[in-house]
Amino acid sequence: MFPHALARLVEPPLHLARIESQERDAYSAFFFSPEPSRVVARLAGSLRNAAASVTELPAVGDYVALDVPAGATIGIVRGVLPRRNLFARRASGGSSALQPIAANLDTLFIAVACNRDFNLRRIERYLAGAEVCNVDAAIVLTKADLADDVGDYVAAARSVANGRPVIAVAALEGIGLDAFDAFRGPARTLAIVGSSGAGKSTLLNALLGEAVLATGAARSGDDRGRHTTTRRMLLHLCDGTAIVDTPGMREFGLSAGDDAVGAAFDDVATLAAACRFSDCRHEREPGCAVVGSLDDERLASWRKLSREAIFEAGKSDYAVRAAEKRRWKTIAKSARAFDKRGRNAE
Repeated sequence: MFPHALARLVEPPLHLARIESQERDAYSAFFFSPEPSRVVARLAGSLRNAAASVTELPAVGDYVALDVPAGATIGIVRGVLPRRNLFARRASGGSSALQPIAANLDTLFIAVACNRDFNLRRIERYLAGAEVCNVDAAIVLTKADLADDVGDYVAAARSVANGRPVIAVAALEGIGLDAFDAFRGPARTLAIVGSSGAGKSTLLNALLGEAVLATGAARSGDDRGRHTTTRRMLLHLCDGTAIVDTPGMREFGLSAGDDAVGAAFDDVATLAAACRFSDCRHEREPGCAVVGSLDDERLASWRKLSREAIFEAGKSDYAVRAAEKRRWKTIAKSARAFDKRGRNAE
């Protein structure tokens, strides 16, 4: 189901469509015309040329204005409609660029298995990333049947969740799946992220009610999985809920957003209100209310993510300044060329 507000932004002969997957320069787009249809689509040259960064191009979950000429087998994406949010990560290799993962999400499920894949620091990183991108998050503990006491895993996850939902499932046995009912609906879009082997594809197959996605066993040595999902893909559950499956991510680089990191660690903020100094860094300052009151590993995680967010903000600012400098150099060069032509004409 498409939002009525967005439908009013697209006038015939264009169609309101949604991006379901991307393979290099080709997209799979779903639209009503008036019957449900899918088509392979490519970007209009004007849209590609006007984009200042990859985040302005369509991502999985984006609503777009689609041109499908009569008799054509390939559609053309003419525009990307306003987003509710865009969940993205910093590209690897120290780049300041963002890598889009999925757009227009209602809930991001962070999948962590109840085995050696379980990692609170990774959960904190994903939660901070969701805050940066203005995406509501929940934690789903997969492979609950492997745990001697799944309650221990739930309690540990809740200790860093800051009130966000935590659910435990055993997808192959169908246990715990009804916990997703509160998040589902024909106008809802969910996404599942996590490391390889966390059980994301198995969980999605269970929600779909059929084996649509390939799954693989985790390695016996460290419980880590191999990539079975190779690209982001939006699928539809029987009740109309849209859900995005994503490849396993071995690393998740934060984009800029120190305030959002703080929101993911609101227990730090609550304790910090009682610090003696308002600019306390929660390290060795006298009268610090945080040090000694919070788990050392969680405090270290907050420091690390905060430093990373501040560093990324600096890189982003530099990238903006550099782009603006290049733009003005181009304008100045064009102006000099124009003046030179004028003088020659005289």
